[in-house]
Amino acid sequence: MGLREPQCIFTDKCAGIKKGLRVVFKKARCKYCIWHIMQRVTNKVGPTISKETDFASRFNAIVWDSDLEPVEFEAKWSQLVNEHNLEGNSWLSTMYRKRRKWIPAYYRDIPMGCLLQTTQRSESQNNFFKHFENIHGTLVEFWMRFQSAMDQQRHNQKRLDRDDDCTLPKLTTSLRLEAHASKVYTHAASKDFRLEATASICSLSVGGFTLPINRTKVIGVADGRTQKNYQVVYNSTTNDAECSCKLFNRKGIICRHIIWVYSGKQVNTLPDRGVRMRMTLMIVDRLKDFPVDGAH
Repeated sequence: MGLREPQCIFTDKCAGIKKGLRVVFKKARCKYCIWHIMQRVTNKVGPTISKETDFASRFNAIVWDSDLEPVEFEAKWSQLVNEHNLEGNSWLSTMYRKRRKWIPAYYRDIPMGCLLQTTQRSESQNNFFKHFENIHGTLVEFWMRFQSAMDQQRHNQKRLDRDDDCTLPKLTTSLRLEAHASKVYTHAASKDFRLEATASICSLSVGGFTLPINRTKVIGVADGRTQKNYQVVYNSTTNDAECSCKLFNRKGIICRHIIWVYSGKQVNTLPDRGVRMRMTLMIVDRLKDFPVDGAH
């Protein structure tokens, strides 16, 4: 990583890991894995409340919603706890006090590709390798199966690289901005951008106000999907834009609200500050310089 510290590290509240992180990483923010916490909800609030009421579904919706502002989260948490008479639950009270350590509403500004739970990558790898494993095999057989699995992954990566080099993603809108994005992003990133571009046409409208401040404007955008208004700060000189939903901060793809503003301002190309290098074809070309079996 070029001796750069990670911005955020997710743990399962292990005291040993937390102690080590403070020694090795001075700047990284330590957060708790939501998945591990959510596994304990039924045991801590009781099976009756968890399984026979709407508590579990509402609790999940509140906890996982990275679109919530901290004030909105706190209001919904209090309402849910009060409605189910759980004010005296010590575990919920403790987790609420530690909410800044695990609730996405409090770290929406951290770039993480929308990765919120530590099990996502490990579960996908487990699912992949289980097609090659044999619990009754010898160590030599395990090594051969592991090599076969890695060969398939390298083959799949080469196929994806070929698609990125030789083809363009299928466009879903008539926006020139999407056409430009299809030439800049990898196919995987283009898919995420297409979802935002389509939503910008279908579910958005003017929301509230347009407030000019020097060379920038604060533009209100109403989102019919979330029933919320968002503020986009737009610089007419550089075409840079920031949105209160903070999707770009988390995932590296500009959101539907910024795309909607760009469409109205007839911005047909993505500004440099609106493109993360790791989402583009340029990073793919640079990675080809690294050996397949190298430590990197």
